[in-house]
Amino acid sequence: MIKVERTSCPAVLKTGDSPVSEGEFETQDAIDFFSDATNHSKKYQKMGKNGNRTKQSFLVYSDKTIRKELQRMHHGKCAYCESKITATYSGDIEHFRPKAGYVNDNEPLNKPGYYWLAAEWENLLLACPFCNQTNTHEISENGEIQEIVQGKLNQFPLEPGGYRLNSTDGNFYFVDRDRYDQAFKREESARLLLKPCTDEGIDKYFKYDDLGVIIANDELTNIELSRANTSIRVYALQRLGLVQNRETKIIEIKAQIRRVEEALLNYNKSLDKSEEEIVWFEGILRREMQILADFKKPSQEYAGLARYIIDKYFHDSFDI
Repeated sequence: MIKVERTSCPAVLKTGDSPVSEGEFETQDAIDFFSDATNHSKKYQKMGKNGNRTKQSFLVYSDKTIRKELQRMHHGKCAYCESKITATYSGDIEHFRPKAGYVNDNEPLNKPGYYWLAAEWENLLLACPFCNQTNTHEISENGEIQEIVQGKLNQFPLEPGGYRLNSTDGNFYFVDRDRYDQAFKREESARLLLKPCTDEGIDKYFKYDDLGVIIANDELTNIELSRANTSIRVYALQRLGLVQNRETKIIEIKAQIRRVEEALLNYNKSLDKSEEEIVWFEGILRREMQILADFKKPSQEYAGLARYIIDKYFHDSFDI
């Protein structure tokens, strides 16, 4: 998982424009629907042109312009596990704060969810179905393979006793934004899931062993450790297929490190030779270094893993 830079909001989701965007219209309609407490346990029903509620629910977030922008923003990768997904699948449009209802730890589904954020650009991510939905995964623990149901779906855990946004806060989303933002900040302080487009320094939360297993990093604060471990569990980041893919990437990275070491050795040997030979071997070294650096680019699969492996190598070998 790496920090992802949020791109500009698609027009269909913008607020404060005239005429009102589809996203803003739907959000206000959802707020109106759930302002009636008798609807809290119900599925949102969009208002029809005749003034009656229809069977349609949240639709705007699935607009094709939003999917395309999310695919571009995430470089076709899952926001959570960084697997490339767009070669075979368009990707799930993920609501970080779930729109229909939320689950905290092992509690039953609580309704309503964060319905006022269903068309909020900052709440949308691109995810693979294995991170975003619940599935039975093979997980390797203590050398044994276990089948465990994991995946985010409606999970949004908070620290015990942490403040949870509710429908009252949602009612202030448009009419009193300062009050809403204060409540939002209170919940953010208790949030236990890492969010790629919000949290700075996500790289620091994780380390990886040579088999591709992701582990909460050393020297984290208590809340940081909780966020790291909760994110690993909720996003199913320890599923066997993903771990194996990361192991393959580690092998590729370490093979390139060996090529860099060989190029450096040849360059050092050339220093007492002709200027032409020095330039030649320097060019080879620069090329191999660039190939290694490319593994760390945000567009690359498992860039967070690559940054950890490569940075650790240079720290351990050259103290840089």
